[in-house]
Amino acid sequence: MAITLAESAYLSQNKLVKGIIEEVLYTSPLMGKLPYVSVSGNALAINREDADNMGSADFYALGGTWVETSASFSQATYSLVTLGGDVDVDNLVRASRSNINDQMAAQVKVKTKKMAHTFEDQMVYSTSGQGFSGLHALTDSAMMVHQGSSSTGAALSLLKLDQAIDMVSVLGTPSFILVNKTINRLLSSYLRGVGSYTTERDDYGHYFTMWQGIPIITTDWITQTETISTSAYAAKTGGACSSIFVVLTGEGEGLVGLQNGGIQTEVWDRLETKDASRTRIKWYVGTALFSTKAIARIDGITAATVTV
Repeated sequence: MAITLAESAYLSQNKLVKGIIEEVLYTSPLMGKLPYVSVSGNALAINREDADNMGSADFYALGGTWVETSASFSQATYSLVTLGGDVDVDNLVRASRSNINDQMAAQVKVKTKKMAHTFEDQMVYSTSGQGFSGLHALTDSAMMVHQGSSSTGAALSLLKLDQAIDMVSVLGTPSFILVNKTINRLLSSYLRGVGSYTTERDDYGHYFTMWQGIPIITTDWITQTETISTSAYAAKTGGACSSIFVVLTGEGEGLVGLQNGGIQTEVWDRLETKDASRTRIKWYVGTALFSTKAIARIDGITAATVTV
């Protein structure tokens, strides 16, 4: 069963882990929107419907001959990776300078923020190496909407945004729309101008602009420097464009996070080679996409006034 990080924080008996999860949720609204499926091993294999080969259903005359057709499935495998870091604090510093602020707690808070930032960057731009698949990598070519043309971007149009929403809505109402802060400001300004500006607030103080009842969440990790080639996203830097993602989450049909054991901590009060204490934060984590129709992307968006 999939649970959110907020739900896992309620279930945890470890105060340090609870504090880390709360800091993650405050730092990254995106991480708070994802449900997480627990994986017992190090990967999840899913059987995905082939939308082009689903068999058929027909009308038959009385006494007619029935024809059997079966749906086809393809298998996709998503692996867990390790995200984390160590924090060392000299025991003299802890003993002499923790009367005002707990030095280890301060270091853990910063490390937690860095983990959230690393996760969110990977969630948008998959990199070669040890990371998991992000939104650009997971978006199927049939679910891409191009705002620009050739290598030139264009202002976001609500027509294109509605098109992307409709593409995902075949599975259900999208869970969120992900944009960078520049595009969010432009979109909010447009919606205020036409009297369609509404917001929601979560438990961590984040305000979300709403469109068609779908929260628009922001991230610092979608750049406004993307390049497009043959109208489609090509690279993270070098241009003046960005992308928007419309996402449906949920086990069975949407995007989910994967984890084994949740966010974990290990603490050593004395290290062998130095007089210091260490806290290790680690998370066996990944992503999985059950249906290729659960993510739509609009690319080639410039920082210009939103249009109809």
